Amino acid sequence: MNRVGIRAHDIDKMSPEELAKKVSSYGFDGVQLVFKKALDMEVDFNDLNRIKKHFTTPMIMMLGAYFNPVHPDSKVLIQGLDYFKKHLEIAFSLNCKYVGTETGSLMGSPWGYVKENHEQKALEDVILVIQDLVAFAEKKNSYVAIEGAYAHVAYSPKRIREILDAINSPNLKVTIDLFNFLHIGNYQERMEIFEESLSLLKDEIVIFHLKDFKVIDGQLIQVGLGQGLMDYQRIIQRIQEVKPDAYLIFEGVTGHDIETSLTYIKNIIKGK
Repeated sequence: MNRVGIRAHDIDKMSPEELAKKVSSYGFDGVQLVFKKALDMEVDFNDLNRIKKHFTTPMIMMLGAYFNPVHPDSKVLIQGLDYFKKHLEIAFSLNCKYVGTETGSLMGSPWGYVKENHEQKALEDVILVIQDLVAFAEKKNSYVAIEGAYAHVAYSPKRIREILDAINSPNLKVTIDLFNFLHIGNYQERMEIFEESLSLLKDEIVIFHLKDFKVIDGQLIQVGLGQGLMDYQRIIQRIQEVKPDAYLIFEGVTGHDIETSLTYIKNIIKGK
């Protein structure tokens, strides 16, 4: 059965002890953990005992070390690469397989859309960077999980497939965030995009990010799960059929929406 988690900093920033207790009190199985955003302490990568002690239950489903792999500033890019590799090095010791990132934007910071992101040269540049990370992951018994988004280089499931085929390693996996692939021009085809993701990427998918949205003034605005346009009855059914072991991680679900969203998703999983 699919286990359900949450991006830890959507709950709050606090100590490992407090965060683990809070996550468990909601009823989540695990977290997507971004150290700098979720923990109110400086993490010593050489001494992880405090984190390890408290994050067995709930588990760490993924370490978030998101960086921009095509950042035009080489210093920023190198810093991101080095920080990501630190996470790959420690993931196994934290009983966590996956370290996640998106595929970036030539805009730099913020990671917005520019037309060059969707050109072949940008894809080739991303492949070189991810290839380096995957080679490192192979040595450290960990896995790189890449995530596509319309504004970024991997703007579609097909683009993610191209990266997987080019690198061809069992240590490269995929996070599917359906909302990330959507924009005002294609959101009505969301289920077709979801099915395309399953068809092209199912063997490598390890995580699904769960988000919901409404269209307000021509913009896709995120809302609590079950409050928007996503057909989670169908989406969860398809995940259970195709990827019953994948982690389901809430991202961008905050405040009062956390409890209602968890109840909603767990009831669907249970067939209620």
